[in-house]
Amino acid sequence: MLSAQAQQSTKEPAPAPPISAEPTTLDTVRALRPEEEVLDLDAFQNPITLERNRFDQAYDTGISPEQMALDPRYNGYVNYGINQGLRRTWEGIKQVTHMRPEQTPAIARPPPALDEGQARRALGAWEGDEPAARTEP
Repeated sequence: MLSAQAQQSTKEPAPAPPISAEPTTLDTVRALRPEEEVLDLDAFQNPITLERNRFDQAYDTGISPEQMALDPRYNGYVNYGINQGLRRTWEGIKQVTHMRPEQTPAIARPPPALDEGQARRALGAWEGDEPAARTEP
């Protein structure tokens, strides 16, 4: 194998192409920067409409940086962070001290069960046939 490589290396080099008196010039090439596309995340409209599921009900996308900066409810990231920290601190204090909640949840009760006489009087009062103040014994 070494002898085959030695024989190949002893071959004469290929003859050079004839040199012309006039050099060859290439056409001018201008490199242009490609136009940059602005990434707009809201431009894409998904052609597939999916039904809302359990994850969508619990997931909150949050607010955009533009809304965070311009909306007077947030006043920027610093104020928003301070307000959230104060709110969570207050919730922790209420939990540790066992304070009653500021808002009590509404408790629904079933409608009252009426007997036949009461239902008839209510229907009569609704239609205007019977005076509302009159009661049956």
